[in-house]
Amino acid sequence: MKKILAKLLCGVLMLAMPMALFAKKSKNDSIYRPLYTAFEINIGGAAWKEKPLSYFTFNGTNLSLSLEMMRACRGESKWVQQHQLRYIYSSGDMAISGNGGSKVHLFNYTYGVMCHSKVAPKFRLYYGPDLNVLGGAVSNIHGGNNPKTFKGDLSIGFTGMAVYDFKLGKLPVTSRYQMSLPVFSAFIQQKQGYMAHGFADGWTFGSFGKHFNMRNRLHFDLHFSSWALRLGYNNDILTNYATTNHFQYVSHNFVLGFTGELMRWSNINATKKIKTALYTY
Repeated sequence: MKKILAKLLCGVLMLAMPMALFAKKSKNDSIYRPLYTAFEINIGGAAWKEKPLSYFTFNGTNLSLSLEMMRACRGESKWVQQHQLRYIYSSGDMAISGNGGSKVHLFNYTYGVMCHSKVAPKFRLYYGPDLNVLGGAVSNIHGGNNPKTFKGDLSIGFTGMAVYDFKLGKLPVTSRYQMSLPVFSAFIQQKQGYMAHGFADGWTFGSFGKHFNMRNRLHFDLHFSSWALRLGYNNDILTNYATTNHFQYVSHNFVLGFTGELMRWSNINATKKIKTALYTY
């Protein structure tokens, strides 16, 4: 497990390094757009049910790693872009008996474009469409047998974010709540872990009405010089439902991370206007 986490962390860092190149100046040389970047670890509890692997609910622990990036769009536009990349791992036992292990591995990528409005001097609203891609596998362990089901889904929906700046004494704090909901969606899910009926007959397809993913995030970023300590809460609700084949997953997590805005040092000077995606100065 430690080797897996180490490899994932290296992969996240490798992804972040080239993204720093996006923190560049716009065509208007007087406007500079830093790349807001956040690294998170989420630790908490989860409950899930995967039919037909099991008709029982599993309870266990949840661990996820997350990389988030935001950057203001060019010019005087009020739009910002948001990228989120996550790996989710859960391990647990049947709630009814406390045995019969199950594991969940999920990979998630989200891209959003949001317009922001300044409601009050320290209060801002962000809103816009987002694209969400999720895929992974669920496995159950029964007496040496280890059947798995694979799944994937794609959704286009709405995301909204409320941001409020305040101070704890002299310490600046940025509070943020973000919610994501699907509007149009589709999923593909394996019917049986051992694919007894072959590849073509072993999958279930569905669309909106049988698929629902929702994410709630509440964060507090405590600013220390050029970086911030992130504390918060994250909630995931994932559902794919078909007559004989469905998947339900709910997690509640404590969030610990650090954030900052990546800049090219050679481009920083006092004469340029800084246009940030999230933080205000």
